[in-house]
Amino acid sequence: MTDNTYYVRAKIDELGVFASCEYFSDYAATERVTPPLWVPADAGFCFISQADGSDLALMGTVFKTLGQGPSLNISNYCPASDDGTVAISMPTTSTVTKGAVLLFADPKTVTMLYPSQDPQITNTPP
Repeated sequence: MTDNTYYVRAKIDELGVFASCEYFSDYAATERVTPPLWVPADAGFCFISQADGSDLALMGTVFKTLGQGPSLNISNYCPASDDGTVAISMPTTSTVTKGAVLLFADPKTVTMLYPSQDPQITNTPP
């Protein structure tokens, strides 16, 4: 793991409508991390990638800086790359905390999107 990359393993929750997520510092999902997720102040991005053993496929994310008004536009949405990674932009000149909702789907056929709970990401040290 680089110091601004985390890995997520997701499964459908017991209600069948949300993604229940666990976060890790490694692709093999052996080193669990509890949010908030921390990135260096000069990182510019927090990357979240699908971990080995995930029941659901990471499709994208929406995110926003906490304390600001809600919006949805190109600057706060990121589709997953072909390798199942999303990039959440972080400023390098100010300290912020962002909330992110990760969007998951069934791995072979997208029949439903499953949103995650809101992992927070901050660019200050823990």
